[in-house]
Amino acid sequence: MESWLAKLERRLGRYAPHNLTLLIVGLSGLVYALSYVTPAFLDQLVLDPQAVAQGEVWRLITFLFLPWGGGGRGAFGPILTIIALMFLYTVGTSLEAEWGNFKFDVYYLVGVVATIVAALLFGPVTNEFLNLSLLLAFATVFPNYEILLFFILPVKMKWLGLASSAWLLYEFATRGPNIRAGIVAALLNWLLFCAGPLVATARGQAAVSSRRKRFSGTFAPAPERRPRVCAKCGRSDKDDPNLEFRVCDCQEKCHGQLTEYCIEHARAH
Repeated sequence: MESWLAKLERRLGRYAPHNLTLLIVGLSGLVYALSYVTPAFLDQLVLDPQAVAQGEVWRLITFLFLPWGGGGRGAFGPILTIIALMFLYTVGTSLEAEWGNFKFDVYYLVGVVATIVAALLFGPVTNEFLNLSLLLAFATVFPNYEILLFFILPVKMKWLGLASSAWLLYEFATRGPNIRAGIVAALLNWLLFCAGPLVATARGQAAVSSRRKRFSGTFAPAPERRPRVCAKCGRSDKDDPNLEFRVCDCQEKCHGQLTEYCIEHARAH
């Protein structure tokens, strides 16, 4: 998969749109604002194959901008929607920074096409499961990334990913054919891009654990590893073990020398 993507990127990478997440989140926020004034507006955006067949072809695109969670009403509706969109922005931009624009765009495009096919074959589908496929990818790539659930409870993304997977399985078992098709489309997209690296990581960790048990006490302890330090803010993984780093050697700011940055300043670099 990675070699295929690399070949494709060499040919088409220059055409890949940048900051796709910002576009999705921005238009989703605009759609929610319009639907808050006119609730029936959302019904005109759902990917309904019968409506598409009658000429409402815009639904093939507009379903992507439905507010995540359905766009709640009431006093807390706007707050919950803003939180959901902020979380979607964090997920998307982090994947873009880690994978690069091209791979992220292809991942999202494959999910879009799979969702459209599922809707045309089985019935109306929203973008809910497509967004969840981004969450599952984020939990796979950044399993130890920690969020504050309800702004109180710290939860690592790997547990949130497992909880989301369990919810998807429950929905698959209890909902209609169109919902099942949407779930399959989302999971196939995630499996295509993330199953291989996930299995390789699991095997690598198991092999390391096995070797440690086998050779425990045989060798002298290794010297203490030098902490990684961000050249911009000075934070190190000694201060925060979960802090992620990127290395850059650009001529403009790093003068060709390998320089480490924390993930926050690497994206802004």
